[in-house]
Amino acid sequence: MPVNNSLSPIKLLATIYLGVCAAVGISGCGGSAPAPPAASPVARTVRVVRDTTGFRLHVAGRPYRIRGGGGTQHFDRIRAAGGNSIRLWSTEYAGPLLDEAQRHGLTVMLGLWLEPENRLDYYDRTAVQSQFYRLQQQVLRFRNHPALLMWNVGNELDITKVNPEVYDAVNEIALMIHQLDPNHPVTSSLTYPASAAMLMRRAPAVDILSLNSYAALADLPEAIRQSGWKGPYIVTEFGPMGYWEARKTPWGAPIEQSSKQKAAFAAQRYRQTILRDSARCLGSYVFFWGYKFEKTATWFSLFTEAGEKTLLADSMQYLWQGKRPVNIAPSIDRLRLDGQQATDFPRLRPNSKYTATAIASDPEGQPLSAKWELWPEQAPTASPEATVEPLSGYISQSSTRRATLRTPLKPGAYRLLLTVRDRHGGIATANIPFFCGTEAAAEAALQRR
Repeated sequence: MPVNNSLSPIKLLATIYLGVCAAVGISGCGGSAPAPPAASPVARTVRVVRDTTGFRLHVAGRPYRIRGGGGTQHFDRIRAAGGNSIRLWSTEYAGPLLDEAQRHGLTVMLGLWLEPENRLDYYDRTAVQSQFYRLQQQVLRFRNHPALLMWNVGNELDITKVNPEVYDAVNEIALMIHQLDPNHPVTSSLTYPASAAMLMRRAPAVDILSLNSYAALADLPEAIRQSGWKGPYIVTEFGPMGYWEARKTPWGAPIEQSSKQKAAFAAQRYRQTILRDSARCLGSYVFFWGYKFEKTATWFSLFTEAGEKTLLADSMQYLWQGKRPVNIAPSIDRLRLDGQQATDFPRLRPNSKYTATAIASDPEGQPLSAKWELWPEQAPTASPEATVEPLSGYISQSSTRRATLRTPLKPGAYRLLLTVRDRHGGIATANIPFFCGTEAAAEAALQRR
């Protein structure tokens, strides 16, 4: 057959591959492992539709707006809160979670994980081809699952300077998906709205733009318009202010919002962007629906490991359903250490006693209990997901109003964390980063970062 010499080698390979697969019926084509048998065609057709009011998703012919959470836990609770969709970042663990989502009447935005440039050389055609075939097998495996909403090719591939070949790889995968699964659209989650211009040029097969956005969510619609993107978009991550956006202490520790502040912060941006720009925004996924250690145990977690809910989970229920939960999580209205708040950047002496005070409240006036913990700050070079554990033996005489902290003998950066609980599974959290040691030691710690 005629060969289009303008195609890149991998695109040419993909084109030949798709033609062969179509001729032989797909199964077992292209990979080292045979494709699993295709399931019965039970998938619901998902389409992007444009009408006089803007863009809409249609699922099985009916309008569908995404009210979702990113996470792997508490599918029953997102459904009860009025949510309708879950985001998963990879197919590696997706099988049972797709089934669980289906049982709870939820759809799934299913991620196809692309290796970032620091782990895959996108000029290496053999490596790119191997990734292409691996993802092809995943599409074949899950394309007919009834919970599938759409495919998400890659996550934050633009978080560093991007080789244009990365976008070419995204486009080739999107073309492959359209060939193998015409029932579900394709998106790709980016970090920066300006990257949409490159996505349009190099990956036109992508149907929907997706962005992860936190503090900048309020400005997102205008930023997307400035990029030149004219189609629909989805906010695939939003929530509290990110630790990379937060104000830092002189020794480099980010200041975390309280659970009360997180709920107000995220709800305001949800209304400003996701609801107000409904002509182009197809919906969103709050991050993280469950428990996840990232920078701290509480930064993004809407729930504790034990399943206790925060005020942000309640806020999402109100935004999705328009009605408040029967029991609303408590709040911590003020937290002080040695009379100082987090933005005072407390510096304390080692092996010394200090008083911490708090004001907490509960909407229903329930009795509250408190747990105070001392946590070491992550090592300067650690991954944000590298967990640390609380230190024992440093807190005494604690109540919901106050506690006594004995600082460690070892100088360094720490956090004092307060968790307040009601009697119905609701919690509030707040913490204060502080430095134990001299100002010179704090400056030295900053230099090590």
